[in-house]
Amino acid sequence: MTRPSDATATHAAPTAPLTAARSVRAWILFAAAALVGLAADLASKTAAFAWLERTAPATGSRIILPGVLRFTRSTNPGVVFGVDWIPDALVILFTLVAIAVVIYFFAVSPRRAPWMHAALAMILGGALGNLVDRATIGRVRDFIDFSPWRVGPLNYPWVFNIADVLLVVGVGILMILSLMEWRRERLASRDGAG
Repeated sequence: MTRPSDATATHAAPTAPLTAARSVRAWILFAAAALVGLAADLASKTAAFAWLERTAPATGSRIILPGVLRFTRSTNPGVVFGVDWIPDALVILFTLVAIAVVIYFFAVSPRRAPWMHAALAMILGGALGNLVDRATIGRVRDFIDFSPWRVGPLNYPWVFNIADVLLVVGVGILMILSLMEWRRERLASRDGAG
């Protein structure tokens, strides 16, 4: 004979997975990290452009680390690597869709996945930083310039900003996490088969 509490315990409805969408703490940390990234991007662009305007009005460029890094005032009407044939409205629409996808992936991610949440927050902060520029001045402000640095015949000729760094690092972290998960699943399936 079972007690009523025991019967309900054995027939309880399955619990919903613990996703980030159900965690106020995860949402707060995710939003805070994205806002810090956004603020760092916008503040760095504003400060660099003001400094370059004041100290190098003719050239718009100042050497920071000789032979390696300079700050160069540059605006980009296009997207990555200066691609500028895509209409602005389409770029803004694509950015808004990408932001929605990032938020969705955060919401359905495990509640305790700090590296994934950090990566998604970086991507969100970077996307928002470039979106603010595009929506307010019609171009993205760039200033980090490693073109003086050459490794043999190689160099990086494009000027970029903190938002771009956030995007690349965020995507890089997600790629590493995906490879680690793929490897873990592969090892688990091999162990289960043998």
